Order: sequence, then structure tokens, then C-alpha cells
Amino acid sequence: MRYSRQEKFIGRENQELLNKKTVAIVGLGALGTTSSNLLTRSGVNLILIDYDKIDLSNLQRQNIFTEKDINKYKSEAAKNYLLKVNSEIKIKNYNIKLNKENINLIKSDLVLDCTDNLEIRYLINKFCCKNNIPFIHAAAIQDKGEIFNILPGKACFNCIYKSIGEIERCEDLGVLNTITTLISSLQVNESIKILLNKDYEINLIRINLNENKFEKIKVKKNDKCEICNNINFNKNFELKLCKTGNNLSVKANKELNLEKLKKKFGILREDKSTLLIEADNEEVIIRKDGEILFKILRDEDKILKIAKEIYDNS
Repeated sequence: MRYSRQEKFIGRENQELLNKKTVAIVGLGALGTTSSNLLTRSGVNLILIDYDKIDLSNLQRQNIFTEKDINKYKSEAAKNYLLKVNSEIKIKNYNIKLNKENINLIKSDLVLDCTDNLEIRYLINKFCCKNNIPFIHAAAIQDKGEIFNILPGKACFNCIYKSIGEIERCEDLGVLNTITTLISSLQVNESIKILLNKDYEINLIRINLNENKFEKIKVKKNDKCEICNNINFNKNFELKLCKTGNNLSVKANKELNLEKLKKKFGILREDKSTLLIEADNEEVIIRKDGEILFKILRDEDKILKIAKEIYDNS
């Protein structure tokens, strides 16, 4: 049987569970190709995302490509190779660069960050936090690497790396294939733990192969993080379209104290059960039953930010 050695260790039920899971891998460089290879052999379905083509310099560390693949799209070549390894799994591939418009493509049971693009990492972090999807950040440069599991309710990528303005790249500083292979192995090992609901690593892991140094760094959730704290707030409030279909509203399971809100925000208009206020330069209708309606605003992040301020001050 294909998974017999793995199944003897994790059990048949867990193997069947793995076969039903889908992991999205963003970036098919050294980390992404190795992680996708290991997950394929473990029986996990995949979503592969990369917009780049293979060149000769990739072959030093991207171990599922050959010289015949040069100038092919990475996601297509990866899919073709991986299906030859395991034809029983499902693989979707996209030759695209992730952005706000197509980020939904990564919706899955788990997302692996294997990109070297900081902007895309922040995008993945925000989407995964908002949709309660676990994801695993991984990075490698020269002979150093790191990995960090990011799960709903825990510290997110933004908590740790908010102040970073740019990222070091392999093409500038170089990288050994030994560190990328090691980091990918850890990433996939953590993936299997998370997919099977096992205990996973809660610390940030950093590895230095020059010194053979393995560090575990405790990470504290930033209570002021505008990404994961807004998402925690979002779990308690429902963002929905009003019956008119023209306005967005947020509603909580509690009444609002209109008198307190009048003192905090001032009012444009009021009646017994409703206030019209201006918050953050936006007109907002507040109802005593807990509903907050936005007359013009369509930016969901800003809506949640304003709504949180209103609920916090009621």
C-alpha cells in the first residue's frame, strides 16, 4: 500500500484524514517545491501558486525540476511532476501573483508561506486571520532559516514583523540547499500535526547551520495588532448586508448605550432608539438593539474598526 509505512506510525484513520485535506502552497521556490513534494508523498491534496518561470539557477535547490523544465511555469511543471509521484491526490495550480482580488484562491485547510515577497506574506496573514485558516510561515537565506505556526487566536505574522520594511532575498545574499530542505521538512512536519489536530510547535524556530544552532523563541501575541485583534473582534460580530441591499451593518448580541455614545461621539441626529453620528469622517447609524449601519462606507476593515470603537465605548 502506498502509505503503509506512514500509516503504521500515524494510524489508518489519520491517514484517511490526511487524504481529505488540502494545503495551499504560495511560492514554488526551494521551500515550496520541497514542501509540495513531501506533502504529495504523504497523500495531501494541493493548491500550487506561483507566477515565475524556472531558470538554471533554480536547479541548485528546487529539487523537483530538471534542465528540461527551464523556461516552464513553476506551478505547471510542479503539478506535472507531483502527479507522476502520486496520481491519487488532487492538485490545482495557478500561474499568478497573489493580490487582493485573487487571494481567495488560497482558501484551504492550511496555507504554507513559501514566498520571499513580504507584501504577499502580509496579504496571506490578513486573509488567513480573517477566515480562521492556519498557516505556516517559513523562510531561508544563506545558511539560516526560520519557521512559525500561525493559528486562529494566536500571534500572527503582523505581530512579529510589522516593523520590517524589506526582506533579504536569496538572489542577493545566496542560500544553501541544505537549509531550505531542512526548513521545508520542519514545515511539512508541522503541517501534518496541524492537519491531524495534534500538538504543534508554539514557538518561533530559528536555525543556523553554520553553528548547528537550533533556537526556540517564545512569541507573545501583540494586543495592539490591528490584524489578529480585529479578527478576534470579528468573531463576535456579524458583518452583513442590510435588507435594503445598499448598506453594510455590524450587529452584536447586546444593546448599545446611546447616552454614553452621545457623549463620546456627539450626534448629527437622534430619536428614541437611533443615533446618527460621524465617526472617522463616516456617517454611521447606531441602533439601541446593537446594530451599527454604515450609510456609504464599503471598506470592511474600516467598518470593523469603527464598530469596535463604538462597542468599546458603549
